[in-house]
Amino acid sequence: MANAQHSRSTGHGHTQDEVNLEIDDSQSMRQLEEGHQPPILVLSRDPNLVETVKKAAPRGVPVAFAPDLDHVAERLSTLKPGVLVADTASTSDVASMAAQLTQHFPELVVVVAGKREENAQLMQLTATGRIFRFLLTPLSHGATRLSLEAAVKQHLDLAAAGQRLSTGGATGEGGSKNYVMTYGALAAGLLVVIGGIWFGVSQFTAEPEVPPAVNLPTAPGAQQPSGVAERPDPVKAELALAKEAFNQNKFLEPQGESALDLYRSALALDPNSQEAKDGIRSVVEKILERAEAALLAERLEEAIRTIETARDIDSTHPRLAFLDTQVARERERLQLNQAQEVGNRVRQLVSAANDRMANGRLLTPRNGNAQDALLEARRLDPTNPVVLSTIRELSNQLTEEARKSLAAGNLDQAATYIQGAREMGSAGSALAAVERALAEATRTASASSGGAGAGPAVAPSSAPQSAGARRPATNTPAAPQAGSGPNIDGMVAEVRQRLGEGKLIDPPGASARDSLVALRTAAPNRAEVEELSRTLSTRLLDSGRQAMNAKAFDRSAQLIAAARDVGARYNGAAITQAENELAAARDANSQQTNIVSAASLKRVRMVSPVYPDAARKRGIEGWVELAFTVQTNGTVNDVEVRNASPADVFEDAAVRAVRQWRFEPVEKNGEVVEQRAMVRLKFSQQNGG
Repeated sequence: MANAQHSRSTGHGHTQDEVNLEIDDSQSMRQLEEGHQPPILVLSRDPNLVETVKKAAPRGVPVAFAPDLDHVAERLSTLKPGVLVADTASTSDVASMAAQLTQHFPELVVVVAGKREENAQLMQLTATGRIFRFLLTPLSHGATRLSLEAAVKQHLDLAAAGQRLSTGGATGEGGSKNYVMTYGALAAGLLVVIGGIWFGVSQFTAEPEVPPAVNLPTAPGAQQPSGVAERPDPVKAELALAKEAFNQNKFLEPQGESALDLYRSALALDPNSQEAKDGIRSVVEKILERAEAALLAERLEEAIRTIETARDIDSTHPRLAFLDTQVARERERLQLNQAQEVGNRVRQLVSAANDRMANGRLLTPRNGNAQDALLEARRLDPTNPVVLSTIRELSNQLTEEARKSLAAGNLDQAATYIQGAREMGSAGSALAAVERALAEATRTASASSGGAGAGPAVAPSSAPQSAGARRPATNTPAAPQAGSGPNIDGMVAEVRQRLGEGKLIDPPGASARDSLVALRTAAPNRAEVEELSRTLSTRLLDSGRQAMNAKAFDRSAQLIAAARDVGARYNGAAITQAENELAAARDANSQQTNIVSAASLKRVRMVSPVYPDAARKRGIEGWVELAFTVQTNGTVNDVEVRNASPADVFEDAAVRAVRQWRFEPVEKNGEVVEQRAMVRLKFSQQNGG
């Protein structure tokens, strides 16, 4: 309602009515609180859009939908909705439709839902007042809820303004009846309007002329009220909701109603909104605070996940590089702590392996032999020279035991020793000679026994069959008989399957490497063993290089070591090259991430920054955080601004000053090296910089 004061004033002999209106929102607020809200009508064929509107509608507000404009005309006359949500996918010309509807129904508030590529057009319609708001599809619950609440409130304000104006020409029951009759007449004529829209869209290819904006109807003799509530700015409303979520620490959750989502929604409405951009930056800073807290608490994995979340939001945030450095330092610290434990464990394993070799426990018993101890030691420290030397010693012993077993006619035992030596990475000529002798002995035994009984449990597939040997009638391998040995064809298929699934060395016990080891033990002379060994070794080497490029150096070392285990005889040169590349990558990463405080270096020349005049006159103080490289001659290079407060005030002055600094060259291990350093310069009115 409005409080009106009427007075009579006379000027130059004329009498004139003056009306002073004071807007009172109590009526519309009471309607909202009491639940007497008009329905929301949705023009869309998208059931997901309709369902989102239903869930996001203010409490007590009914929602109806119409699939096309014909149904909209019918619903307008019966439902008398206060808000229309129009999907651009369901109408050919949303601008003409909105103009026609609001011309005939001034109190109808139009909200448009459109695709992201229609953002500019919808923003223009909102800015010119042709529609109330727009939403981007697929709709988010938070943005939709905010828009619908504002739209319902806007309709009630417009309705209240219409009632105030109608009192100027008709009062009481008669005025109310005239208003209802007017609404009914407009609704009855809307079918003609809708037909005109469809006709205009179908007949003209040029953009239709949009009728001029129509003011609210005024009663005869009454002035247009200047106090009618303006349509709220959707960007400001979204920003207000975002700030509220931010103050409640709802930075990322719940989805659709978090500070991040709401700031992004405001930025979608106005891509130039600096307040929305600053809000997103504030959210990132809060996330990075969590990351720093996790680092201080030594929760490294949590810190990394949090940093990556912040990076996904704003990859240019200046604190990211600094935190990456802190993560690298924390990794190194943990690795140093673990290195001592690993070293002790490796020494224990090598000692156990030597004892077992001395006692003849080369390959047995399970989990208590020299091979098991050395494989574990190599997994923990694949470049340890003591481990590698002991492995070579074990390989020589296994080769010698294979030769002795072959001389004694124990072909199965010889094959087992040869397989053990291969698993340790042996590729010596002595082992190759024993392998050739075993293959020849196997063929001889197979030929002399008719292919059964005398030879090893599994004869190589390339061995010739005697005339009396029985073969299946088809190419399908015969199922093994009870007690006839393992299903070699099934083992080959298992290795191929796990290779296809990418299970190279994980999970333990069910990887391609585990299956290949079992196949080698059961059938070392099968032709598929060499083929699969080459394939697995190459795959492991490729995966190791990928991990190296991703700076997952520990994983890279594990994969390259596995490649050597599986196929040193096939890819020896490539594996050695990958090991050298890994060592170089570790060194390069260490130099890049090893940032020290500038205070720890000895400066031989220091230039103070010049306090910017504009900042000094305005009394602005702040700081700049810089990273730079001290070159081998002591000069400064690669100056980089990591952070600054306030932004874009002191950065240039700080960079110009630091570029003129000089340091004593940094020495490490007797050599002059480049060194990254960091410094924070404070700009204060007290000291001038």
